Amino acid sequence: MLAILAVASFMTVAVAAYLFYMGKSGEITLRSYSVSIIFLTMMASMFNSFSYFLATSYSFLNTIIAVNFSMIAMTVAIVHLLWHVSSPRKRGYGTRSRLLISSLLVWNEASMGVLLYQMASVSHPSVYGLQSVTYLVSSGVNSPFFVVPMFLEMIVSLLVFRNHGIRRIALLSIAFMSLFSSSMIPGLYLYLLAGQTVVMIVFMIWMLELVSSGKHTIKPQERRVVSLSFLISALMMLSNFAGFTMSQAFWVSWLPYSIAMLAGMGVYFSQSLSTSGATGTKGWLKSPWFVFSILLLSFIAELFLSATILFVQSGISARGIAAMISFSDYLGGVNVFTPASDILDVFYIIGTVTSGFWFLLLMGIEMGSLVIFRIRSIKWKEKRVNLILALIAFAVYTTYIPAAGPRWISSYLPVWANVGSLGPVYPGVIVAVILSYVFYAALAVLFGRRSYCSTLCPSAVMYGGTLGQQMISYNYESGISRKNLGSTYKAPILTVVYNSWIVLFVASSISYFSHGITGFTLYGVDTAVFFSLFVWNFLWYLFFFSIPFVGMSPCRRYGWCSTGTFVGFFSMIGLFRLKVKSPQTCVTCKTKDCVTACEVGLADLPGQFIKRGYFKSSKCVGSGSCIQACPYDNIFFYDVRNYLRERKK
Repeated sequence: MLAILAVASFMTVAVAAYLFYMGKSGEITLRSYSVSIIFLTMMASMFNSFSYFLATSYSFLNTIIAVNFSMIAMTVAIVHLLWHVSSPRKRGYGTRSRLLISSLLVWNEASMGVLLYQMASVSHPSVYGLQSVTYLVSSGVNSPFFVVPMFLEMIVSLLVFRNHGIRRIALLSIAFMSLFSSSMIPGLYLYLLAGQTVVMIVFMIWMLELVSSGKHTIKPQERRVVSLSFLISALMMLSNFAGFTMSQAFWVSWLPYSIAMLAGMGVYFSQSLSTSGATGTKGWLKSPWFVFSILLLSFIAELFLSATILFVQSGISARGIAAMISFSDYLGGVNVFTPASDILDVFYIIGTVTSGFWFLLLMGIEMGSLVIFRIRSIKWKEKRVNLILALIAFAVYTTYIPAAGPRWISSYLPVWANVGSLGPVYPGVIVAVILSYVFYAALAVLFGRRSYCSTLCPSAVMYGGTLGQQMISYNYESGISRKNLGSTYKAPILTVVYNSWIVLFVASSISYFSHGITGFTLYGVDTAVFFSLFVWNFLWYLFFFSIPFVGMSPCRRYGWCSTGTFVGFFSMIGLFRLKVKSPQTCVTCKTKDCVTACEVGLADLPGQFIKRGYFKSSKCVGSGSCIQACPYDNIFFYDVRNYLRERKK
């Protein structure tokens, strides 16, 4: 073992010295490019030759094959350099050169990891056929002999090359995610997964806050490395899911993870070597695909991480990602395997995971941290209190009660966010369900729609942080959003509103009467539960990471959230409204900042203020963004508190 550690240390120092050499000039030159090709090809091919020699029986033929492998690789490298130098066409050292050097680095490190694994392993199969080669690669890359040297070389390259600001943070996230490889040490899988989870969440929060707070001017190249770091996180979490849930041999289960590790290393070094690039001044919000990518990839990463924890806790082997299909049929003991049921099962699985404790906890920590950052910068006391209440509601009302709360809470108290959110609708809970809606209606009459949509609903946390506030500008940049601005719902949206209520009524009725009467379910799943999971735990997230294309607050603006339109109706007939101290101030206002700051795109705010002195709409969620944005401190909330004060006078 000491000999193996000595070899690993020597090789790591050698590659580190090479990285120092590369970083000395700050850019790729002919000399550094040539040294890179020769040095890395030589080392990687020698590792492969030794691996082949160790894995096969000793013979003259195998010795010749092992030696010739290295000689052929070196010949190809030298021919490439001769062609590169002698070509009459001027050849620069841009993206292709960085990708080639990065690929050679990955090849070198993977080959070293495989060789060291072979040296430490008591037995290993002969390298005959693709299966045996795959075994060696998967086992070697998932071992400390690859992970530790790779991490050290990543840190060395980060110190050497000129990477600063958000680029440095994105690259560090890849490095530390790789260090906490879940498959690295047998018996410590869950501890390493916990460490990797902490690293992923911390770096995601760090990058999202830097991007959204305006403290960092992000350049095109920086957008690319941030997106790639989120991609690597998603790939690693997806691979963790496969590794933990596939009931196969170690090297089979963790083969996807070894591929993700190699991809992460390739991305890391290709981006580390890219020390220059387009500078541009276009803000990150002007790149909707960038915003879409980080929202989607963070969702995928947290989805598969939560699914991994959930399945491991339950002791369920999913036999790979494909086994998610018909999974709900398996759980319910119903042998129904049809295309329709399989499609519904996918929604059911995603909805079950996203409504589970672990997903809500991870998402709550990530988005809740951005809310805390915003709270620190807000001077308006009422909004700070509102956001604190929203965080408490998310922790207790959204996360704890559905996942771990006593059964009597959902059976007797008005805590149902919507029909099906806490389970099927049956006689024992019908009173609690009705009381929940009565409770929301009463709050909406007294305090407006903000009592639910900006406090109790999880959307208050998802939209309330620094990132969500920055994305408000998409209300006026997205083509779909611009068609649905204003205080009233357009005809197509009203159709969505009506149909969502019809579907809700049908689903809840079937759920209620199916208990002991009809026995009807939707392919083994309760209709009310499926409706809740599909709408609020699948469709909601689909709209959330599509905000760059549909505008901010899509659940509040497009009518498919039946609970939102319900409280909006009672808000409209209740006491809540936005009032102004002086309508004349709105007449002379040149900025109309209240409009551009509105989370739900109420473009006719100034018109109603000037005409009536107040604004009232079922779409207004009372986020208070317009109050904070008004440069004249002219807008304020009017609700039951103001009404009672007026009655006392």
